[in-house]
Order: sequence, then C-alpha cells, then structure tokens
Amino acid sequence: MKNKGQVTIFIILGILIFIVIILFFLLSNKIKDEKPIITNPKSYIQKCVKESIEKSVDIILKNGGGLQQQQKILYDGEYYTYLCYQGDYYLSCYNLYPILQEKIEYEIKEDIKNEVQDCFNRMKEDYEGEGLEVSGGATNLSIILLPGKIRVDVKKKVQILKDESSQNFEDFSFDLLFPLYELINIAREITNSESQYCYFEYNSYMLLHPEYKIWRIDFDGSKIYKVVDKKTGKEFKFAIRSCAFPPGI
Repeated sequence: MKNKGQVTIFIILGILIFIVIILFFLLSNKIKDEKPIITNPKSYIQKCVKESIEKSVDIILKNGGGLQQQQKILYDGEYYTYLCYQGDYYLSCYNLYPILQEKIEYEIKEDIKNEVQDCFNRMKEDYEGEGLEVSGGATNLSIILLPGKIRVDVKKKVQILKDESSQNFEDFSFDLLFPLYELINIAREITNSESQYCYFEYNSYMLLHPEYKIWRIDFDGSKIYKVVDKKTGKEFKFAIRSCAFPPGI
C-alpha cells in the first residue's frame, strides 16, 4: 500500500509539473505578443539624417556661411566669401550678414529637408517589407544652433500597425555634437570689430580662448580669416575688406 501511495504521489507531481510547463510557454508567448512592434524608429531617422547634416555643415563652413558663395575673393586657389565688405578705400566695412546664425540655420534646413523626407520614405518601405503598416502626416523640420551642438527638430505623426497592435510616434528630434555655434560667434566678433575699428586683435583672443586657432593674412586689400576649433579640426573661413589702402601705400 505504501508503494502504491508513493507512485500516486509521483504521478500527481508529474502532472503538476507538466501543467506548469504548459502555462509557462503560454504566458511567455503572450508576453512576446505584447512587446512593442518597433522599439525605436527615432534611431532609424537619426542615423539616416546625420550624414546629410554633416555634409551640409561642412559646405557652409567652407563657403563662409552659405551653400552658395556670393561676394568672394580668390586666394591661393580657394574662394573666400566676404562677411564684411567696403569697396572704397579707408572706410570701414558693412556687415553683409548681420543675422548670420539665423541665415545658416535656414540654409541647413533648406539643404536637408528633402533628405529628411526620403529617410521617412525609406523607413516606411523597410518596415512594410517586414509586414508592418506605416502611415504618417506632414513633416515639420527646424534647425537650431546651440552651444556645442546642432538640434535637429523633427516632428511628424507616424503610426506603425501590425495586426491589431499599433504604436504612435511624433517626435524624431535629436542633437548632433558640433561646434558650429561657437565658430559663428567668433566670426561675428571678428566682423563687428572690423566694421567698427577696422581691426581684430586675434592674438589676444587666442590667449583668452586657447581652444581655438585664428589664422589671418592680408591680401589685395582684404583680410583672409580661418577660425579653427582645435578639438574637432572644424574650420570656418571667410574674408573681410575694411579700411583698405590703395595699392602702393
């Protein structure tokens, strides 16, 4: 009788273990089904847009604050855009871009807006290839230059649907580390000083701000400037023509 009782107990324990295992797999599958469809589409957009922004900013730094060079001078095989210019001799220059930061923010936005939309289109194609349904509204883009970074502000209503589960996203904004804000501020200080005093004391500035290097050379009545962020190697180059002397003086 004792052996029969033990066998019965083992059978009952086996049945209970089997039931627990079945319940474990059922609950695991339910948890998996309840996980988000897409973990982070924001990272998809950030990776896609980042290269376009860096390319746009490099062109703007090389061209003195714009995608296209306007009034410029050729020196040593390279064109330098004037930020401050005076065609007459002895007179101080006029600041050609008094709202340089806002101008550059606008230029970057206009340059990358189509790329941003293409990134959303590619994301839609990729996700739909995985069996998801993706719908979205209008894309709103703005570029904001802040100390040490570029804020890429992207707003767009996106819904990702699979079977009866859905996720909604609206904010795809991110920050890109870049010293553009600082380089623009230095260029602004140089321009303001040249327009008022026909001179900028760049050696003293570098002593106070050793993280930057300012290179200047006088050429054909103009001053060629390069402002370099030592940490990143990024440089902003431009020209100034202020209080120029006639040839031979």
